[in-house]
Amino acid sequence: MSFVEIYFNSSLQNVVEIGDQACSIGRATYNQVYIGNKGVSLVHAAISRQDGEWWLEDMNSTNGTYLNGTKIAGRHKLRFGDVVTVGKHDLKFVDQPTAPGLNPALSAQLDDFDRTLLVNPATGSSQPAAAARPGNQALLMHGEARNINKLLLNKDYYTIGKGPQCNVRVGGWFTPKLIAEIIRLGDHYYLTPVVDKHIRLNGREVGQQVRLVHDDNILVKKVLMKYVEQ
Repeated sequence: MSFVEIYFNSSLQNVVEIGDQACSIGRATYNQVYIGNKGVSLVHAAISRQDGEWWLEDMNSTNGTYLNGTKIAGRHKLRFGDVVTVGKHDLKFVDQPTAPGLNPALSAQLDDFDRTLLVNPATGSSQPAAAARPGNQALLMHGEARNINKLLLNKDYYTIGKGPQCNVRVGGWFTPKLIAEIIRLGDHYYLTPVVDKHIRLNGREVGQQVRLVHDDNILVKKVLMKYVEQ
């Protein structure tokens, strides 16, 4: 099977199952992958399957189609995990959508909390960390996610805090405007505390920059996130 995960401002908006069939992407409502944004052409791009391989084609769109950050012309081979950008939307082509899941022990820590999470459009794990292709990492959200439960990490810098410009907004009367940053250095993402306290990684308080690895659980005040490499 095959699916297209639709992201806006890195936040998951929808998942479309396309199976083994060709599909079109665009602003017109008759497209299988519909994106209602003025920066997207009526029929912007198309995904097709031929001889057991997937292909992406730009359909002479006004603003162009980008594959893993590179503008394409004509047809290009498409692989699971690739990210297609049309307008302000990122479309991730996957064989299985990510199912949000968190460590039950850490989830239990939240049972007594009034959770608030808004997503805007020093010790670490001992596991070995293999390099992951940019765009294949994400944060799975747990709590009052306000219509979003997954944040695709495909940029170099993200912020966590109460400030209105933060990518992940954490509520609470005394919550700092900026609590932590997630920064991409090379092929890895790093969690960087900005203020003392408030941050735990896999149950331990974090006071310095630490590299994230697959299945890490990040607790920021009362918000629980799981870092995954897909």
